[in-house]
Amino acid sequence: MKGKIKRVWKRVGYTSFVLFSLYQIYLSVRIYWFTFCVIPTYSMSPTLLGGDYILASLQIPGRRIIEEDESRDERKLVHRLEGIRQVRKNDVVVFNYPYSEDKEKMILSAKLFFCKRCVALPGDTYQWFARESLEKVYLPKVGDILPIDSCNYNHYRHCIEYETGQSLKLEMGLVYLADTLLTEYHFKHDYYFMLGDNVNYSYDSRNWGLLPDDFILGVGQFIWFSKVLETGQIRWNRIFKKL
Repeated sequence: MKGKIKRVWKRVGYTSFVLFSLYQIYLSVRIYWFTFCVIPTYSMSPTLLGGDYILASLQIPGRRIIEEDESRDERKLVHRLEGIRQVRKNDVVVFNYPYSEDKEKMILSAKLFFCKRCVALPGDTYQWFARESLEKVYLPKVGDILPIDSCNYNHYRHCIEYETGQSLKLEMGLVYLADTLLTEYHFKHDYYFMLGDNVNYSYDSRNWGLLPDDFILGVGQFIWFSKVLETGQIRWNRIFKKL
């Protein structure tokens, strides 16, 4: 009887050790290597469908280390470890939506993640049709010193406010940072333009503007599971599809 109890406890201990080890491996993968995301809409179709579960690499752009800083109000200090490579044009990128807490201010928050395609990089000029007019914007890169005026005020207002923590305003054709006249600005971040593949039904950079590098979480690699949102039916043909 004692031998049987001993064998049972030995088996329980071994099983617990295996489960604990697997959990530690899972945590390490989630923290250091990959993140797992579910796609809730069809804004990226046909590449991604609602109900797709994707794996995104944290190591490609480099893992973020985010620190709270009371002196910076809602702004957080973001350090990024060296990644495998820079984000490239046409990468499918997972990022924090900048306006999940305040529609008029970029705040780094984990409340809402978006998945879109990167269509323009820092240093690029991107243009698109908005209603019946042609819009065009230059995407700042670290170190750029750009003139700031009434023509580009709307494109760069939130970017400058995010970097400085101060309000930007336009009065009588002149731009002011807090109460100081601003004619040019030295950018401290790289900016990206994100677009949904389903361009007619996507809420993206055309609507809310440029994405700072701080907000990028990872680069999508493949679909690891997929099911139809409405019925729950598994889409076997999409599992392990590379992005």
